[in-house]
Amino acid sequence: MSALQQDRIRAAKLDAQILDLKRSLSALQAQRELVQERIDLYKYPVLTLPNEIVAEIFGHCLPNYPECSEDFSPNNLMHICRNWRDIALAAPTLWRVIHLYFGLDSPAAREVRELETWLSRSGSCPMSVQITIDDSPGINCNFCSAHCARWEVLKISLPPSCLPLTEAAMPLLRQLDLTVTDDPVASNLILFGEVPLLRSAQLTSLELHRVFPSECTPILQQTSQLIHCTLLLVEGDDSTFGDTTLPCLKSLVILGNRRNGDHNTRVTGHMDSFIVPALHELDILERFLKDPIISLKSLVSKSRCQLQKVTIGGKRYVSSDAYRTAFPSVEFSFTGEYFGEEPDAAPSKQINNSIVSHRKSK
Repeated sequence: MSALQQDRIRAAKLDAQILDLKRSLSALQAQRELVQERIDLYKYPVLTLPNEIVAEIFGHCLPNYPECSEDFSPNNLMHICRNWRDIALAAPTLWRVIHLYFGLDSPAAREVRELETWLSRSGSCPMSVQITIDDSPGINCNFCSAHCARWEVLKISLPPSCLPLTEAAMPLLRQLDLTVTDDPVASNLILFGEVPLLRSAQLTSLELHRVFPSECTPILQQTSQLIHCTLLLVEGDDSTFGDTTLPCLKSLVILGNRRNGDHNTRVTGHMDSFIVPALHELDILERFLKDPIISLKSLVSKSRCQLQKVTIGGKRYVSSDAYRTAFPSVEFSFTGEYFGEEPDAAPSKQINNSIVSHRKSK
C-alpha cells in the first residue's frame, strides 16, 4: 500500500472522530442550556428585595455619617454585580463621605476628579469631606472654592504653605476639624469665607491678627481643643475679654498694636479672664498685665496650671529679678527694655508689696 493510500485512510478516520466529537459537543451544549435554564429560574433572596431596601442595607454597612473609612467605600459595591452597581449609583446618600489624599504619590488631578465624581453621585446631599495634604509641592487648593458649597463637615490636615485654603462661602458647614502640620504663616491664616452654620470647630492651632479683645471671645469660647494660640490685638479703651476656658491650651502668645498710634492707651486685665489648666508657655506684653506679678499669680492660682516658660515683652517696669523671685520654678526671658519703676507708682507699689510678702513667707 502506497503512502498516498495510507494518508487517505488516516484522513477518513480523523473525519469520523471529528464528527463523533461534534455530536458529543452538541449534546453537552444542549445539557448546558437545560442547566442554565434551571439556574435562571432561581432567585437569590437578596435580589428579590426592592432596590430601596437594598440601598438601605448598603447604608447600614457603611460607617455612620459623617465618619469616613476607605475599607467601606461604596466603590466596593460597584464590582459585585450589575444590579448592585445600579442600586449604588441611584442612592445619593451612599456618596456623602469622601477622603481626599494629596501627596507625592497621589496626583492632585486624580483626587479632584474623584471629588467631582462623588459630588455628582451624591446629588444634592450635604457632604462630609476629609482632606489630607502632605508636604507635596504644587498643590493648588482652588478646587475647594469650586466644590465647597455642599460641605457640611470638613476635616482637613495641611501644611501652612497651602493656606489660605479658600475664601469661598460654605453655607452648610457645621463642623470643622483643622490641623496645620507646622506653625502657620500669619499672613495666610484666613481659611474660609462665610460659614453661618458653623457650630463645632476642633482647632488645635489658632492665630488672630489685628482684632479687638472683645472680638476674640466668641471665637475662643468655641475652640476648646486649642493647643497653641497667638493673639495680635488692637488696643483700645473698650477692649475687654469675656471669660474663656481653654482646657488643652499649652502655649499662649498675646501681642498688640495701639490703635491709631495712641501711646496713651493702655489695655490691662487680659489674663484675668483666661482659665488655662494645661498652660506651660506664655508670651505676653507687660502692659497687658495690670499688676504683672499679681496677675500672673492669679492666673496660676485660678487655672491651677504649671507655667514653665514665660516671655515678657515691651517696655518693662518690673525688674527681671522681681519676676524670678516671685516664680522661682519658671524660666523667664525678656524681649523689651527695662525702664525702672513706672511713673504711676500705685501698681509698682502693689508689685513690690507682693514681692516682700513672698520673701517673708519664705
